[in-house]
Amino acid sequence: MAGASLHVATICTGNICRSPMAEVAIKHLIADDALLKDVVVVTSAGTARWHVGSAMDPRARAALDRAGLRLPGSVAAYADDAYLERQDLVLVMTREHLHEVKGRLKPTAEVVLWRNLLEPRLDLDVPDPYYGDEQEFDECLAMIRAGGPRLTSVLHQQLGEHSYEV
Repeated sequence: MAGASLHVATICTGNICRSPMAEVAIKHLIADDALLKDVVVVTSAGTARWHVGSAMDPRARAALDRAGLRLPGSVAAYADDAYLERQDLVLVMTREHLHEVKGRLKPTAEVVLWRNLLEPRLDLDVPDPYYGDEQEFDECLAMIRAGGPRLTSVLHQQLGEHSYEV
């Protein structure tokens, strides 16, 4: 996206379930927000290299489709240092991701544990639906989508150059 001024990354382990679902959900939020739609770029990546180059898990795509979220997600990528350095806001799914990303990220980017958007300062993980069924993918997506209104507020604050902590 030309002229983007805010780069947002969603991070999980393999980048085929939680983070691509979050990426697509955020893209839908941004598309509906006049202030954000022309200035925010959203991507996703994983802390492991297991699935680099793969499409998102078909069960994740099916959950998005059932929810009416039809925008495409990125192919799986690895959140290497260069990728992380390009981000302004990094949204991670677990405390383990939080620790790993904070250990490698430039100090000016904010790293937010996704569930803290819903339940501030409780430091809870978004459960991995990978070994689950269709219902677990739907529940994971519902949890991700529930953080949307708070995330929109965070993005508005970021663009207004206000800091935000959860």
